Amino acid sequence: MRTKLLLTITTSIFFVFNSNAQIDKGTVLLGGSVNYYSYKSSEPYYYNNYEFKSNGNAENIQVGKAIKTNSFAGIILSYYHANNYTTDISPDSNFNKNTTFGAGIFYRKYKKLLKDFYFFSEVSGQYRHGEMEQAGATNVYYSTKVTSNGGTITFTPGISYAVCKNFQMELLMNEVVSTSYIHTKFNYTSSGTPPVNSDGKSDSFSINASLNSNPLYGFAIGFKYFIGK
Repeated sequence: MRTKLLLTITTSIFFVFNSNAQIDKGTVLLGGSVNYYSYKSSEPYYYNNYEFKSNGNAENIQVGKAIKTNSFAGIILSYYHANNYTTDISPDSNFNKNTTFGAGIFYRKYKKLLKDFYFFSEVSGQYRHGEMEQAGATNVYYSTKVTSNGGTITFTPGISYAVCKNFQMELLMNEVVSTSYIHTKFNYTSSGTPPVNSDGKSDSFSINASLNSNPLYGFAIGFKYFIGK
């Protein structure tokens, strides 16, 4: 039987006068988010009785200011880490690890829908540095190391609900649309006969839409606190 576990927790802190009123120009914004997921497959991995496991986490911190009513602009810092591996005799020899750091700017705008409901949209642009390491063994042992640098522009929409004066809950779609340019350098080694040790580099441009068939992978739950300046 196949089991899946995904836990996404997003926390944010914003400072405004009143969550039920307009967000005034000059309001200071402090926020952040924490997302976590874990996946485990109990099915045999290929022809052996190995399990496949995957887990990861992503965090970001936002600092900004309302440049006009209901509109924020500021800076954003982000971190992402993922680890995929099989539970064989030596799990450290069969894995795929990804780590990414980012820094950039964001713009978020709110629009009131009903009495306590708001629609918001956020666009962010970030410089990102990533490192990936992969290793495995079939007939021979191999490993790959990749370093990447580039820029990403993402669009994230959502809906928030004012539970009380200073507290809101929100449902958002993580990076529903993104555009990125990435320059990568890689090194590949293999213990075959003869052994291989090669270096290379590449450039890529992509446009992605997050339309996963399982909605739990695309949505996050957010919390916000509002205090006036």
